[in-house]
Amino acid sequence: MIFTPEIFLAFSSLLFILIGPFIRTKAYIIITYLALLSVIISQFLVYKDIFHFEQIFNNFFVVDSFGSFIKSLLLIGTGIILYIYLIVNKSSELNKIEFPILIILSLIGMMLMVSSNDILSLFVSMELQSLSLYILVSFAREDRNSSEAGVKYFVLGSLSTCIFLFGGSLIYGCLGTTNFSEIASSINQLNEIPIILVIGVVFILVALSLKISAAPFHMWTPDVYQGAPTIITAYLSVVPKIAAFAVIIRFLVFPFGEIIIDWGKIIIILSITSMLVGSLGALQQTDIKRLFAYSTINHVGFMLIGLVPGSEDGIIAICIYLMLYLLMNLGVFIIILNLSRDNINVTLIKDLTGYFINNPFMAICMAIFIFSMAGIPPLSGFLGKLIVLNVAIDNNLIYLAVIGVLSSVIAAFYYLRIIKIMFFDQPSEELDIKINSETKLLLVVLAILNITILFYPKFFLDLSASITFSLFSVN
Repeated sequence: MIFTPEIFLAFSSLLFILIGPFIRTKAYIIITYLALLSVIISQFLVYKDIFHFEQIFNNFFVVDSFGSFIKSLLLIGTGIILYIYLIVNKSSELNKIEFPILIILSLIGMMLMVSSNDILSLFVSMELQSLSLYILVSFAREDRNSSEAGVKYFVLGSLSTCIFLFGGSLIYGCLGTTNFSEIASSINQLNEIPIILVIGVVFILVALSLKISAAPFHMWTPDVYQGAPTIITAYLSVVPKIAAFAVIIRFLVFPFGEIIIDWGKIIIILSITSMLVGSLGALQQTDIKRLFAYSTINHVGFMLIGLVPGSEDGIIAICIYLMLYLLMNLGVFIIILNLSRDNINVTLIKDLTGYFINNPFMAICMAIFIFSMAGIPPLSGFLGKLIVLNVAIDNNLIYLAVIGVLSSVIAAFYYLRIIKIMFFDQPSEELDIKINSETKLLLVVLAILNITILFYPKFFLDLSASITFSLFSVN
């Protein structure tokens, strides 16, 4: 079990770096196709061991069903982003071989994060992911907004790193180990939980909350989403969030499951503040990328409800929600990437005025994705929210369910405002309507998935239950 998808991707990225300078014409296209091929091959390597359990590399990493499932989502999201990069018109500044290579390097970091079974391996994996993302956010060097977003992301990411290391040092000082399995054994033998240990867990949870954009650690999100190149915003809004959520689940449920009474209160606070900030903060936004930044914060708060009980049902709900969130969010950002006037990308909400008249196909697809994000039945987003709310009610977290419903009602207002602008307002300036067939096909696939998934809930419930079992079988 030494040869893992991460090792294959690492060798692939090194190969891309070596051959890139020798390709004379459109090297970035060839490298991107090779990167996409490596992602597809890695997907098969993940599926090969999806129900396998093994601790590898001196117990620093673990291969299990939960990790394999999350890696599969990461690979799907990254593959879609690389495909979008190939088919969508974009700034010439992004046409460099470094772009797909950095995407692959960040993917390797995220996959290692998901498999980490030690605080040290988790830290190194997070840094590999973060350093790649810092560069990607500021990739458009001539764009001042992109450079500013990169600096903000770097500063707050560095702060997150310091907080994480401090929390890890407190845990090591209390228990004398950084390995998750040994931490779980040590906590089971303690008669009383030291307060320093709880503080260490809280510090690491704060650092991870910065990664998932949970309020009140969300301040970087709107600025970075707005300033980064739109295709990077699409990547940031989905793939790193999935990885960070998986890390939070593995970190809290397995080694620190015995002190759920302590970290559960922190999760409740993060969930409530994220839902309120995300839903209320989006109301005043005029830029669609900033609006969906707050939408992301709202969805993060909703998913955190499933983590509060620390139960298998809650983790199943989060896994399903993450899968559906990937389909919804990427669909929205594909359309945002195609919003242009005179071949210049536009991101203001008012630019969508009368979009249905100019481009009915894109407007209908946008409506499907937005209604799904709002949780309108019979679309897939409704299934995700219903399962999370069901978990909250089953665990007597009625107040969280009520706040979740209220935040969804508020969120529905700004989602429906976009629908109203697109379908019922008269256009002042027309947008470009040239959309290539590859983009249309991808949108059709994502739209159909958002419409049909609700009719097969048992399949996704059984799938998520089987992959989350590995978390609790070793606990």
